[in-house]
Amino acid sequence: MAWRSPNRGGLQSLDTMARLLRGRANRYAWIGLGVATLAIVAATLLSCQYEFDEYTLDGMLAVQQKNPALWLLDLMPIAFLLWGQYIGSVMSYQAGAMVLDETRELRDEANRLHYELSRQAVPGQFGSLPNRHALLGAINRQLNRPAARGGGAAANFAVLVLGTEHYHEIAQAHGETAAAQYISQLGERLRSVVGEDDVLAHFGNDDFGILLATAADEAAARHYASRLQLALDVPITMGRSAFSLRASIGIALYPAHGPDGETLLRHAETAKYAAIAARRDYLVYDPAFEDARTEVSRLTAELHGALYNEGLGDDYQPQQPLRAGLPPRLRLIPYWEHPRRGRLNEADFLHLPDRVGLVHGLTTWLLREGLARLSGWREGGTRELQLVLRLPDAAIRELGFHDLIQRMLRSHDLPGAALVLEFSEAALLQASPTQRAQLAGLRQSGVGLALSGVGGPGASALSALYFPLDEYRLAPTLIERAAREPLARDVLRKLVELAAMLKLRLVYAGVDSDAQRRLVDELGGDYAEGLACRATLTPPAVERWLTPRPSDGAEREA
Repeated sequence: MAWRSPNRGGLQSLDTMARLLRGRANRYAWIGLGVATLAIVAATLLSCQYEFDEYTLDGMLAVQQKNPALWLLDLMPIAFLLWGQYIGSVMSYQAGAMVLDETRELRDEANRLHYELSRQAVPGQFGSLPNRHALLGAINRQLNRPAARGGGAAANFAVLVLGTEHYHEIAQAHGETAAAQYISQLGERLRSVVGEDDVLAHFGNDDFGILLATAADEAAARHYASRLQLALDVPITMGRSAFSLRASIGIALYPAHGPDGETLLRHAETAKYAAIAARRDYLVYDPAFEDARTEVSRLTAELHGALYNEGLGDDYQPQQPLRAGLPPRLRLIPYWEHPRRGRLNEADFLHLPDRVGLVHGLTTWLLREGLARLSGWREGGTRELQLVLRLPDAAIRELGFHDLIQRMLRSHDLPGAALVLEFSEAALLQASPTQRAQLAGLRQSGVGLALSGVGGPGASALSALYFPLDEYRLAPTLIERAAREPLARDVLRKLVELAAMLKLRLVYAGVDSDAQRRLVDELGGDYAEGLACRATLTPPAVERWLTPRPSDGAEREA
């Protein structure tokens, strides 16, 4: 049978062919053994018949002892068997040698491809640093390297992933050459901190990975991350422009956060994204980061179903006037009866949507539910009643909200003065000039515009100088602290004076105790809401509250 060496990559074919040849050689040997045995029996029987004219066992034994020719014939089965085993061994050896040759060639080619892949540039990569694949290889080698003392498992180490915030800005404003220069200087800064046993890799753009071979625990990894931040503190200078650096670093530790390179890198990147979201210099991986990322996506998907399957509900918080002549108010407080997490409040889902369709659906639901109830209550006799409504932050930048709100008001036959809209300062800062013009148009039509959270960490008391506003809604934390801290009380008093100077209405939020209520009465303002004024009401309770009865008329006036 002719033999042809299989092409490269045919190790399976080689192994199959080797087993086939061994099987054929053994089969032919056993066939030869059977033929030889039959020949011996036939020769013995013929000799017995020739000498004794009969076939007997004693005669066959006598013939075997007396005839030397039969002795040679007796050796044939053993010869056939030995020949078959020899031929099978030779064929197995030759096939095995061919498999080894092919394996060696494939291993050499794999090493060459691995080297080329580890040095292959990726989009946005500059310089000669290893890439992500090379860092993975270094991590795997570190995993296969036993501890220095006593062998055994690999020593503990850490993997860091780092990203900055300015690459795309520089690339768009100054071109790819400036971006390459930026990355080059950034790489030099990182090289100055990386140790001899560590590996620095560039993933592309402004993403880097670092293997810390000597970081045995979390404290060492955190210390190293702090050193990296110190190296990046000095601004990078390109020509006449200087760029301040801010990096976010994710840390994953072996073996606590993964058994292999891919898992460690993935967890370090998850920690990096968590650090970016939290505006932290660095974070060590925590499984809760994974849950947080997936939970947001899951909640967003479930909110779609809640919007179109009556999963949302509405309560109303009365805002009590603090002086005569002000119209009564109700603030809509949406909630979500979530099947997994129970009742979710406004802060848990109002600013969750990040898609135009979901933003539009949630904004429309809030306006439709609130204005429909407001229209019915005003027709029931409370003609001056106003509705206060907090819209998603994304509504300003994603929707043509001016036309949407005007259409909703007209569809319920309500004037603009019946509605007050609340926004956060972050939403107002993201608004374009066109969107700010839409806010000004709403204000001209009588819709009130309020800034929420004033006095807290997220809203400036001077925002009315830059945005079209009618009122400030003070942060509940400021009211709570002012009731027990003299300094916070003085700050609150100055805010009240500032609001009066800017001719803005002032709403106190979270007035929950008698001490807070007394403070609000002392300072003055326009509206107060909280448990010390009146608890949140369901729509049927609002109906009862708005319907005057002789028995509770005095209480309602109070």
